[in-house]
Amino acid sequence: MKKVKKICAVLMTAVMVMALAACGGSGGDASSAEDASLTIAHQYGMAYAPLEIMKQQKLIEKNYDGTVEIEWTTLNSGSAITEGFASGSVDVGAMGVAPAITAVTGGVPVKICSNMSAQPHKLMTNDPAIKTLKDVGSEQIALVNIGSIQHILLAMAAEEQLGDAHALDNNIVAMAHPDGMTSLLSGSVKLQLTTSPYTFKEEAEGMTEVEALASVWPEGNSFIVALASTELAENNPELYDAVVAALAEAIDYINNNKEEAAEMLCEAEDVDAETMLSWLNDPACVYTTETKGVMDMAGFMAKEGFLEHDAPESIADLAFDNVKGN
Repeated sequence: MKKVKKICAVLMTAVMVMALAACGGSGGDASSAEDASLTIAHQYGMAYAPLEIMKQQKLIEKNYDGTVEIEWTTLNSGSAITEGFASGSVDVGAMGVAPAITAVTGGVPVKICSNMSAQPHKLMTNDPAIKTLKDVGSEQIALVNIGSIQHILLAMAAEEQLGDAHALDNNIVAMAHPDGMTSLLSGSVKLQLTTSPYTFKEEAEGMTEVEALASVWPEGNSFIVALASTELAENNPELYDAVVAALAEAIDYINNNKEEAAEMLCEAEDVDAETMLSWLNDPACVYTTETKGVMDMAGFMAKEGFLEHDAPESIADLAFDNVKGN
């Protein structure tokens, strides 16, 4: 009986110690946030510039009232980032709208936490004779992978020009943007559907644009969105809020300090600051936290069989409450 009482006393002492710790201790100030770790995954290109600004300026650390250890990782596709979310190895990720829609509707425990950017998308070719999709024939088209936003944009254009959204599915060869550009410039493939800065670099090398995308995905429509795991949002809302605030601050910095941003971003793209600034000033290069066109893409994906599950009814089905847009 004495042994039982002793055990109970020890347990009660432990509970009291934990309670005091939770309250910040006797006479101490309570901590508003806990120490944490965060893994952020992204891909290649100017669309992810806000993340580079966040990283260099330590904006998450600035906005989080606690200590946070951040691991930044680069992956080749939205599907790879989705796998990271599903396994619990990724907490925050940035990807194209299409794989984001697929992930959320497919039951992966994530939602959109912010828009990130719109960027120029073009179907580029090294063959001037290819002017529209009707000229493509059996030629391979390099793009990130099946189910990527580039794939869905190609399907939208195929529906408009060829009458069948899936007419060019068999033409696709999966390549990361840098590899696709290398293949296009070397002549290994004749076409690549890509985004900035690869479109800019390819135009400088004499590649031409195939008329395809402008009418199906207008300038300013969302390209890259940021997603957060529901576990992060629910279990550490302070850190979730810090990520959202940091992203908004980074976007504001790019929009209002383009010359300084160009200096910070040029090294990653292996160009001089003047060239980077000209890219940032392109009208199709837009950084904003507000989504645009997401529901249009979701509707198209559902109609054309790109979603295995029910289509979202509103942006609230895809995004956290703080997200504005459509």
